[in-house]
Amino acid sequence: MNLPFLAFKNLWYRKMRTSLTILGVGTSIAVFVSLVGLAGIFTNAFREMYKSRQTDLVVREKGNFDFLSSGIDEKYADKILRIPGVLSISKILIDFSQAGSRNYFLVLGWDQNSTLFSKLKIQGQRPQALDEALIGSTIAKKFNKKIGDKIEVKGSLLSIVGIFQSKNMFEEGSIIIGLEKLQKIKKVPGKVTLFNIVVKKGDIYKGKPINDIDQIERTRFEIAQMLPDTEVRSVEDIVSADNTLTSFLNFAWAISMVAFIAAILGIINTMVTSVLEQTSKIGILLAIGWRKSRILCLVLYESIFIGIFGGVFGLILGYTIMNILVHSPQLQNIGRIEYNFVFMIKVIVVSLGVGFLSGIYPAIRAICIKPIEALRYE
Repeated sequence: MNLPFLAFKNLWYRKMRTSLTILGVGTSIAVFVSLVGLAGIFTNAFREMYKSRQTDLVVREKGNFDFLSSGIDEKYADKILRIPGVLSISKILIDFSQAGSRNYFLVLGWDQNSTLFSKLKIQGQRPQALDEALIGSTIAKKFNKKIGDKIEVKGSLLSIVGIFQSKNMFEEGSIIIGLEKLQKIKKVPGKVTLFNIVVKKGDIYKGKPINDIDQIERTRFEIAQMLPDTEVRSVEDIVSADNTLTSFLNFAWAISMVAFIAAILGIINTMVTSVLEQTSKIGILLAIGWRKSRILCLVLYESIFIGIFGGVFGLILGYTIMNILVHSPQLQNIGRIEYNFVFMIKVIVVSLGVGFLSGIYPAIRAICIKPIEALRYE
């Protein structure tokens, strides 16, 4: 008889127990999928935001745990502009503000003449006075705001002078105000969170064009030498090394490991119970000539099926949870969910591995049954 079919039939015979075990495994996989998926969404959102600004280098304070706690002197911008490889530099101050008890949005402080405004599609005008604000189209829809209305930012009431659209969803869910105004609100006069730097491309050195990557690296080195109390990184480096994102991802992995252990113990419990219930049946199979290797494979097939079914259910549940979270008021517009098929295959492989590992002990226990004793078992 076909062993996979027989294993599936055994699971089907114990529908309730099998379903509950699959539910437990699936929930564990869903925790992993949703947490790791959210970390990926955050990472992609930041990467796309920098890409839409054509950023080559990011300068921030050295030794800070996360980018929001960075605070560097805005006068450094004048020094950086003297470096031949720098095309433009934008001062950026970042903060969060709360609207109501559950809604948060990003607040960006930009210079009035910042080149970053040219990357936006603006209806109205950019903020000129300290009491003016430019809001993203997502914020406008969310709070039902239009040009001329007022919006509160950390206790300050500002007039909306424009609504903008960006190539990045994360940025569209933000409010842009004057740098000086946000410095006053945040109580950090003369400080910025980071500098956004665009490097000159296509320069000639000794009659030969300089490779863009080499030019970026050369400029990065010059800035680091000039300002030793700052760290200068490329976009990929700043995203991959961001401590906030790294901590979130490490937390996701830690929670996932606990969930996987719980899933493995759940499958082991189900399979050991199944082996005990089928002791007489296993004894009969051994007595009529079944090899121990076939019994071993039968039990392993059952646990692997539970793992795979749990993985499929976990993927569906995990992406459902992610959809709910990214549309929640707290995380709305952080980015789009990407249905990565390579990631899905990896999840199924992991769930298969979980099923296989969980089935080893019950399978060994099954082949250790002696036919004569098993036939006496009731």
